[in-house]
Amino acid sequence: MAEDPAGAPRKRSREVVIGRADEVPAGGRKIVQIDHLSIGVFRLADGFHAVRNYCPHQGAELCKGSLHGTYRPGAVAEFTPALDGRVLRCPWHGWEFDIVTGKGLYDAKSRVMTYEVKVTEAGDLVVMV
Repeated sequence: MAEDPAGAPRKRSREVVIGRADEVPAGGRKIVQIDHLSIGVFRLADGFHAVRNYCPHQGAELCKGSLHGTYRPGAVAEFTPALDGRVLRCPWHGWEFDIVTGKGLYDAKSRVMTYEVKVTEAGDLVVMV
């Protein structure tokens, strides 16, 4: 279940079919408008994840940014890869977010809203909003 910015679980009120799961290739994304919300749906190795298409810094369309990984903290000259392919970088100023959890990588308090995504038996892609 997705969390609100304070970290408390939020209940979603409805399911919205946004298309077919096979329309989004592995490593790809689909940006959809649901009522007043713009949401980016990403297909990662472990399944589908969705985040609000809004950077909390200055309102950029976050989901148009690049996807990449990062490195875990370590000793000097030690590079341990982490979060491969799930770090979303804002196209305006480079703020980074884990699209699985919504947490900002630059501080402990920043985050973007995440949404639950399901694939139905018929292959439809459903976002809980």
